[in-house]
Amino acid sequence: MPDRPPMPRDAGDDDPTPARGVDRHSRSAEPEDGFDEVEPNFLVRRALVVGGIVLAIAVVAVVVGQIIGGDDSSSGSTAEAAEWDAIVVLDEDEIRLLDPGSGDELDAYEASADLLDAQSLVAGNVLVTMTDSGVIVQTDLSDDSQRRGRSGPDETLVISPDNPSIAIAGNDLGGDVTIIDTRDRSVVSVADAAGLDDPLIFTGDVLVNPSGTHVAVPVPTAFQSVVIDLAEGTAQARSGRVIALDDDRLVTEQPAGSESELEFYDLSGERLGSADIPAPQATLLRDDGRILAVSETGVVSTVDADGSVDDVATLTDPDERAVEITGGARAADGDRLIAVGSRNTYVLDPDGEQLAVVRGGPPARLNGAAQCVVVSPPSSSTAPTTAIDLATGATLAEIEGGFPTGDSYDGCTVAFQGTDPQLLSEGELVDVDADSIVAVAPDGSGYVVLDGRDSEYVELGDDPLEIADGPSVIHFARRG
Repeated sequence: MPDRPPMPRDAGDDDPTPARGVDRHSRSAEPEDGFDEVEPNFLVRRALVVGGIVLAIAVVAVVVGQIIGGDDSSSGSTAEAAEWDAIVVLDEDEIRLLDPGSGDELDAYEASADLLDAQSLVAGNVLVTMTDSGVIVQTDLSDDSQRRGRSGPDETLVISPDNPSIAIAGNDLGGDVTIIDTRDRSVVSVADAAGLDDPLIFTGDVLVNPSGTHVAVPVPTAFQSVVIDLAEGTAQARSGRVIALDDDRLVTEQPAGSESELEFYDLSGERLGSADIPAPQATLLRDDGRILAVSETGVVSTVDADGSVDDVATLTDPDERAVEITGGARAADGDRLIAVGSRNTYVLDPDGEQLAVVRGGPPARLNGAAQCVVVSPPSSSTAPTTAIDLATGATLAEIEGGFPTGDSYDGCTVAFQGTDPQLLSEGELVDVDADSIVAVAPDGSGYVVLDGRDSEYVELGDDPLEIADGPSVIHFARRG
């Protein structure tokens, strides 16, 4: 992967970006007034040096999203990431900020595009929108300043489950991936940063460390991973597929049949060592630098960079059937490993102890800070949907015939839709008098319901507050 210094900017221009595949020196249009454009190919106001080895929103009446995090340099605690103080209401041509206590309008900004026809999310005090053509606009909700960049057309916009300040855009079928850092509102194309032609990258494989300084991206067609240092503006390659990343180290996997070699590195790129283990299906990088790994057959091991491997447990099926692990995810800020099997979901602590096993599977993208998880049974099963407290593995509630439609940032306050909407709050399941619950506040203090065409915010124990009377997109934000 050769060094790729950023191309020189035209004098007086903030590097406006053409659509991908267009010669950037033959731009067909100038930046629109009122925008500060961001070049996605290079980190904003940084020299991106690359080193190493070569290698959907559908609006019917209301669509609702949640605050995703803060605007500081790290993810902070779950409580900090769940803070919010404004309701954001988007319609075709306007952004409105409402006081959650009174419903009074705090601010209103003119929109640059049809917000009902764009994907959107909020990270702290930044609203990120993306059109079908790939135009990304980041709006600071405290002053309405905007910066614009680009991704590819017809891509999906998501928040990183690892860090609430980083958004990711990419094609569901794979391709280039765009990293959106809402702290400085920069936009980075992984393909351009790494010097890769037509890479096959999936957004679900992108890892971000807790402090948000590094992004690691497996590129399976190149048999390597790209590690981008967002703080320094550099990118390097690592052989193999990156499977774990924290603020001190990263781990890659080199598969060889049913076995794999795990290689350990620090974030500067120094190789710390390696170990050979059965191919892992779920992994957790522990605070002590060891990997907790679960094999396909449910054998749980701890793995060290010095090559030592210790088998510490074996997962058990309550029906005494064979265990088949197919994937996994970290949760509880790295203090829990969720191992997903063909039949069951398992909750493990960092020592490998099995705290819970539940029939079904967790959400496809589990928030890495989640303190609770909802496990849904397969459609052919009559088993209930189950909410689990990750601290203890205890069952919070079993919901018959309902499916989750929204939750708080910690995953412990959850909306369900069945014959009638219900809300799980503080371990209690209560009925809600509305057509549906369409979102839960990040801190679990309230929720948004759809009642006819009206959207209403309900603080727990209080009366509904109308916030929109027609098609709209609603988010929660922290303006401070």
